[in-house]
Amino acid sequence: MVPSMLPLEGIRVIEAAQMIAGPLAGMVLAEQGAEVIKVEVPDGVGDRMRMLGTRRGDVSALFHGVNRGKRSIALDTKTDEGLAALRKLCATADVFLQNFRPGAAERMGIGESALRAENPDLIYVSVSGFGPTGPRADEKVYDYVIQAMTGMAALQTDLDGAPTLTRQFVVDKVTALTAAQAITAALFQRERGGGGQHLRLAMLDVALWFFWPDGHMDRTLLGDDISHAPHFSARYDVKATSDGHVALIAMGNRSWPSLCAAFCPDWLDDPRFASMEDRERNADALSLEFAYTIAKLSTAECLERMRANDVPGAAVTSLDAVPDDPQIMHNGSLVVHENGPAGRLREALPPVAFGGAERSVAGPAPHLGEHTDDVLASLGFSDGDIAAMRANGVLGPATK
Repeated sequence: MVPSMLPLEGIRVIEAAQMIAGPLAGMVLAEQGAEVIKVEVPDGVGDRMRMLGTRRGDVSALFHGVNRGKRSIALDTKTDEGLAALRKLCATADVFLQNFRPGAAERMGIGESALRAENPDLIYVSVSGFGPTGPRADEKVYDYVIQAMTGMAALQTDLDGAPTLTRQFVVDKVTALTAAQAITAALFQRERGGGGQHLRLAMLDVALWFFWPDGHMDRTLLGDDISHAPHFSARYDVKATSDGHVALIAMGNRSWPSLCAAFCPDWLDDPRFASMEDRERNADALSLEFAYTIAKLSTAECLERMRANDVPGAAVTSLDAVPDDPQIMHNGSLVVHENGPAGRLREALPPVAFGGAERSVAGPAPHLGEHTDDVLASLGFSDGDIAAMRANGVLGPATK
């Protein structure tokens, strides 16, 4: 049976967050049906991500990509009127999500105890860089800082010995997904009578949890009786063909015969590569054999041989060519459409289909303060109240 509504419809989330981790968590909830109201400062800029990256007019592709489907109110919470309005809004919420530095929310008057006094069942979510306490708790944090601290950069040391960063906001994004999952779990617990609770997530802790199983597998089993093997990351490589690159790994005992059949049957009789242990011990020599053999073939020839012998792999696809991949097109993973002020754009659909319902992107990312008047009116503020607050600088300019 196809559900009649998305699972989080009827849930109200107040998001006081900027950059990637907090906003992306909010967007996940919005795409699963929640009403997400983004609170921004009425300074003409709001969330700084509005100003970063590729833009069409005042719409940033990056901001849209982590804020679509939300509503925005521009509210100066440093004023008594603005703070009172935000607290009144939070009293109607199921979730409050913030990513201020530890202690900032309390100083602003929107800490957990202040909001819970008016809304006992509130799910209060604090996302920080290093955690609420500790020697670095007060420091500013970005994705690359956590990559460097947790060993991610060290594991990706390139051939000249220099560590490298993953060139995307991997820590921010996994923090967002972890936060969204924890929020839904907390909502489920509340539904079963568990009440509201405070969820605390540190990017450092999330990154270690995410990276540890494979990234630190050589540091998991402790003691002197450990049999060490080369790290899986050593096998992650791309090989140059005559006209491009391919990615493939097939050193296990079950896949090794298929790989030999695809590229060089003589490898099966080579004593250097007889067992998985031999191949690991002679990994450098095997890598050179691979490189030499594959370099003589075109990318299309490599792919044909791999498919014919059930060897997993793929061509290294340019960024421009990704949308044209036949499997991506078949899955309908990307959609090209008109989306409000963002205009014509291509974006990824939410990855989960609930009950077989068609996947669809949420509405456009909001303009700064676009929904201020509507949200305040829903709380009982009159047109006169809103006009007075705007005249006093508590709200951003009218957007209608």
